Amino acid sequence: MGHFLVARTAKEKFSLSEVVFLPCARSPLKRLPPAASDRFRLGLLRAGLRGQSWARVSDWEIRQGGVSYTVETMRAWKSRFPRASLFWIMGSDQWELLSGWRNPRELAGNLEFLVFPRPHRPQGRRFFRMREIPLRLDISSTEIRRRLKKGMSVRGMVLAPVETMLQRHRPYR
Repeated sequence: MGHFLVARTAKEKFSLSEVVFLPCARSPLKRLPPAASDRFRLGLLRAGLRGQSWARVSDWEIRQGGVSYTVETMRAWKSRFPRASLFWIMGSDQWELLSGWRNPRELAGNLEFLVFPRPHRPQGRRFFRMREIPLRLDISSTEIRRRLKKGMSVRGMVLAPVETMLQRHRPYR
């Protein structure tokens, strides 16, 4: 629900033609790979976004394998769509860590960041183009996985088709 609401708000507020959801193969910021399979994670996204003509799911990072770096994704998408303006949607928690990402200056020169408060409003950064998404969201996918591991409900925290898949397949137990 959180990613969906943030993406829809960004699409509407900034008149984006579409929003592409790009699950990573493996985050450089996490020690362990995702608990759920790539196929299952893509299925969750597709189920949750079904019927949303403005939203698209891409398996590009997953197909690359290994650790997913935003700069590599940005380069590939710039090459594939040379006339497109590229935006990167993220929470302020990740925005604060951006200077530690791979090639942050290159990211700054090629992306505009759309940042939602989580938990605090984002602060501007030198060299980076950033606009704030006017939606506060404190629910993270980490919290949802934690609740699922404990057998707790996630109703209202995820879209209904996603909740159904999570209950049926129990990937985080």
